[in-house]
Amino acid sequence: MRASWYGDLRRAGKDLAAEDTEEAMRLFDRFCAGTIFVLAIVDCLHVPRTYMGRIWILGTGLALLFTAMLNLLRIRNGCGVQGLKLFCITANVTMLMFGIALMVSIGKSRTLHNPQVPLLAALLLVETAFSLGESA
Repeated sequence: MRASWYGDLRRAGKDLAAEDTEEAMRLFDRFCAGTIFVLAIVDCLHVPRTYMGRIWILGTGLALLFTAMLNLLRIRNGCGVQGLKLFCITANVTMLMFGIALMVSIGKSRTLHNPQVPLLAALLLVETAFSLGESA
């Protein structure tokens, strides 16, 4: 024979497990967006000063920085800001396509020589998935 409150405790335990999983996913989302933010700043700071096309490299770093900031806003505000989810999806997909185009254009050997490029592409893919989520 079980007490009448036994079922309530089991349901409460499942809710706690779901909350823990949700909190872990939110933390991972924040970690990925923060990593993109830091890598974008590092990218902007390491633009070669003697390279004639340095403005394009800086522009890419700034685009990554703005993408990271949009993701951080999405994490902080959720669905509270109208259109933010759509902007995040657009920014993430655009930068992901840019990263894929970059990897294709420079080839496999140079991509593997620059591990930050596939790392950023993977982080952008994760952020795109988080942006497409229902609780985004």
